[in-house]
Amino acid sequence: RKLLVHVFQASGLHHMNHFTGDHPYVVCEVKHADNRAEPSRAETKPVTEGDTLNPVWNEMLELEHWQFGEALEFTVYDKGLLGSKTEGRMIMPSEFFFPQGFNGMVGLPALPDAKLHMTVQIMGEVAAGSMAVAPMMTNETLPMTYAAPTLMVQQPMAGEFQTVMMQQPMAGEFQTVMMQQPMVGEFHTVTTETPVEGEPQKLAVSILEAHGLENMNNFTGDHPYAVCEISGKGVKFETKPVTEGDTMNPFWGETHTFESYCPGDSLEFTVYDKGL
Repeated sequence: RKLLVHVFQASGLHHMNHFTGDHPYVVCEVKHADNRAEPSRAETKPVTEGDTLNPVWNEMLELEHWQFGEALEFTVYDKGLLGSKTEGRMIMPSEFFFPQGFNGMVGLPALPDAKLHMTVQIMGEVAAGSMAVAPMMTNETLPMTYAAPTLMVQQPMAGEFQTVMMQQPMAGEFQTVMMQQPMVGEFHTVTTETPVEGEPQKLAVSILEAHGLENMNNFTGDHPYAVCEISGKGVKFETKPVTEGDTMNPFWGETHTFESYCPGDSLEFTVYDKGL
C-alpha cells in the first residue's frame, strides 16, 4: 500500500551548524518487518532561509510498499558541508495512523522542546468515520487525533511512565488526545482495548520509548527492555533489548496484544537492564 505523508513544520530545533547555518530536512522511512523488503523512504528539501530552528516545509511525501503493522520512522537532519547531523528521531507505530489516519504534532525525544507536525494517510483507505482534518499552520502544540470515543489517561509518576488507554474506534466518533512531551525517566506507551461484552477483551499495547534511564552495566553496556504484565494474572510480554544507539533513551516501537484483559485490570510496566 501507499502512504501519503504531509510534513508541515517543526519547532524547537537546536542550532547545530555554526559555520554554514542550519539547513534542516525530514526523512520518513517505513520500518519494514521483512529486512529483505525494498526500502521505502522519502525526504523533504532542506530549509535554508528564514527561521531554520522553526522550519516550514509544507511538502507531500509518498511512501510505497507499506504493509499493515509496519511503523514509520521520522528523522530530522541538519545538512552541512560535509554531511548531515541528526536533530532528532521518533518512531510512529502503525496503530497511530491505521486505519483512521493521523494529523497532529509529535515530540522528538532527543529534543525535549521540539515538535514535528505532519499528517499520515493511507491511499485508497478512506473508511467510514475516517479523519479528514485540515491542518493548521501554527507554532502552538497541536493535538494527536485518534478515532476513539472514550479515554482514560493516567498521569505519569515521577521517574515512572505515562499510559493512554483507548477503546477501538467506532465509525464516525472521534476523541482528541493531547500527548505530553516525555518527562525525565518517563516510560511512554499507548494501549488500545477492543471491548467484547460478556467475555475477556483484547488489549493492544504499543511500547514506544523510554527517557532518562540510568547506566547500570558498566562492563557489558546497557541493554534495556520493557515488560508489561496484567497484575495478578501472570500474563505478560516483553520487548526485545535495545543494544545499540542511545540506550539511556531507548526506542522499542513494539506492539503486543493481551487476549485476556478485563475492565478494571491494572497493567504493570517494568524496565529492566539485561546483563550477562
